[in-house]
Amino acid sequence: MDTLLKFEDAAAALSLDYVCVFYVDVKASDYVVLDFYGKLAKLNLKHTHNFWADISVISENLVYSEDKDSFMELVKRASAVSASQESQVVNYKCRLMVDGVPAWFVIKAAITHSRGRDFLFIGVNNIDTQEREQIELKSKASKSEIYSQIAMALTSRFDALYMVNLKTKHFAMYKSECTFGELKVGLEGDDFFNRMIRDAAKSVYKDDYVLAAESLKEEALLKELDDYGTFTLTFRSNSAKGPVYVKLIAGYTDKDHIAISITNVDAQVRRELKLRSTVMQNEVYGQIVMALAERYDALYMLDLKTDHYALFKSERMFSKVKVAAEGEDFFNQLQKDAEKVVYSEDIHLVQSALLKESFIKELDENGLFMLKYRLNSTSGPIYVNLEAVYSDKKHVVISVTNIDAQVRREQRIRAEADAAHQKACRDDLTGIKNKNAYGEFERRLNDQIESGEIGTFAIAICDVNGLKTVNDTMGHKAGDEYIKAASKLVCDTFKHSPVFRVGGDEFVAILKGDDFESRDDLAKTFMNIAKHNAEEEKVVVACGISVFDKKHDKNVSEVFERADALMYKNKIALKSCREEILNAANRAVAAKAAV
Repeated sequence: MDTLLKFEDAAAALSLDYVCVFYVDVKASDYVVLDFYGKLAKLNLKHTHNFWADISVISENLVYSEDKDSFMELVKRASAVSASQESQVVNYKCRLMVDGVPAWFVIKAAITHSRGRDFLFIGVNNIDTQEREQIELKSKASKSEIYSQIAMALTSRFDALYMVNLKTKHFAMYKSECTFGELKVGLEGDDFFNRMIRDAAKSVYKDDYVLAAESLKEEALLKELDDYGTFTLTFRSNSAKGPVYVKLIAGYTDKDHIAISITNVDAQVRRELKLRSTVMQNEVYGQIVMALAERYDALYMLDLKTDHYALFKSERMFSKVKVAAEGEDFFNQLQKDAEKVVYSEDIHLVQSALLKESFIKELDENGLFMLKYRLNSTSGPIYVNLEAVYSDKKHVVISVTNIDAQVRREQRIRAEADAAHQKACRDDLTGIKNKNAYGEFERRLNDQIESGEIGTFAIAICDVNGLKTVNDTMGHKAGDEYIKAASKLVCDTFKHSPVFRVGGDEFVAILKGDDFESRDDLAKTFMNIAKHNAEEEKVVVACGISVFDKKHDKNVSEVFERADALMYKNKIALKSCREEILNAANRAVAAKAAV
């Protein structure tokens, strides 16, 4: 096969991705094979050198019995060439016998033309490991046809669904293209929990990052799963349009695996999402519903046409409340039950939200209905989450879940995070905002400047004169009192503006509103106080004020630099004034002594 050697480089390149590559002269049936070691050699069988005959022998000896017919149909000369010409590339998956055990391989074929002749490239690759992993994942995700349909209905409601192996930390993320469509793996990886926390730094809204990062630690998440059987977290995620609320729900599928769903619930105004079930009227469905009911505190199946309902409930919540297991007037019965079981401050909310007309309207508009409220219990009000979704056009599934531990955990974490943030942005000595707080304020102003939404403002920079002298001659405790006196002077002058201590002896005030309009008068007042204090040997503070110029200033830094330059001019003037005062005093003392 003289022409083939000219394609050796191409064949060798292809072999990097395949176990072996065949190169076939379609007309002459002559061929060579390049194995994965990169060794080029003709296949020399005992009885024939015809590719199509040899491949029949290979099929008989190597192809798994269940795949032989489809394999032979593919490799028939006319079929293979025709398909390659029509589709450019033919992909075929089958099992070959390796050491007596069937293993999955993929075969790819493509037609090429050279010197007026047709040649066929065929690549063979072992995909047994990947294929068996996919089969195992699909098997775990769908143990029966009925469960598969329910799982697909649930997946279509989520933005992402993760399956996590707790032993290996390997995970797969599923996405559904459409309702009851094919379930597809969108992403796979390892080290799930650490990866989630790393990704949260980019994807989670900054104010919710601490909450999300702490909650998604492996130990914390699994402890809550063990204690309560489910884990729920609502937080904000970054998007092109700004932060949006999403809900994360996790639960065990078995002792070694957990499923985690992430759903966009922004349209439902911070109401939490947990979607599980669909409707089937048969014995198998009843068993599934009862199994699901154990995951909830109550699970209703509602016929919208007749208002007939059936309630599957857990004893965890309604142990002392008599609620009918089955009835004919769901919405009216719910209004009555609300008077007994709903916390007094939330009764009106529940009764208004669960009127039939408004309930169905939200289902029609959003595909689901969610409501968070409090129920009475012997230990006080507890938070629950009600979720509803169509199972078909005439039936609705409604679940009620105890989320009290999750809500109170989120409240505690948010409170702790807020307290930590406030402390990080507060100056310990003066009690006013510090450099960290100024940095955040400056970023917000820069965002407003960039978007064109900024209004008028000015920056006042104040610097304490003589602090080093006070520290050196009177000690740092006296220096601290000097700084606090300076802080009070700045805050008293700019009463309606945020004031920040950005350095040891430097303060910044952002003037808006009344302070902005009165900035010239405030600057004069500040200067007069400074001169008076210099005479009295009290704290002296220099000040410079610069106004934001919307036409020329691109950021806050440009305004800051002008104010800083003005402050230094004022600082020099105050030093000269103080020296004149001291000289005059010395002259007066000397004159008095001469008399």
